[in-house]
Amino acid sequence: MVATTDEPFVEVHPALIQHLDGCIYAWSQLVSDQSAHDPRLDIGSMDIEDVRNFLRRLILDHRIIVALESESIVGIATVSPDLNMLDHSGTVWNIADVWVEPSHRRRGIARHLVKASEERAMLDGATEVRLQVYASNGAASMMYGELGYNTIIRTMRKRLDEESL
Repeated sequence: MVATTDEPFVEVHPALIQHLDGCIYAWSQLVSDQSAHDPRLDIGSMDIEDVRNFLRRLILDHRIIVALESESIVGIATVSPDLNMLDHSGTVWNIADVWVEPSHRRRGIARHLVKASEERAMLDGATEVRLQVYASNGAASMMYGELGYNTIIRTMRKRLDEESL
């Protein structure tokens, strides 16, 4: 499974172990970007060895998709089976951690990452993929809608600090 985007040439396929350091960098950038939507996220509070081991396992299980331009990672996505304790069929998978280098955005790379993630899930028997997107991330929401995704659940929150009680 290799997809390509328009010029300049970008390859999209499952990560190999030699991509580990690039995946660590990209994933840390993803966490940094997502902290604008969720202040709980802080790459500085994560143990780098835990991150390395987590991403290494994903790579060995073919669960990280990378977008490469001249052997440099310019985008990533992860895909994994949904671990719902009531459904062990393995037919529902989750796509997460879709991120593209800011200088490479608006070129269709994220779309290719999502499509490659869908193909990867299908190889292991998925008949449905799901993903989550922050309500404040309008660009991503629009892209996912254009790719055929629709809302099936809404996550709501309420702050429980002194002012809200």
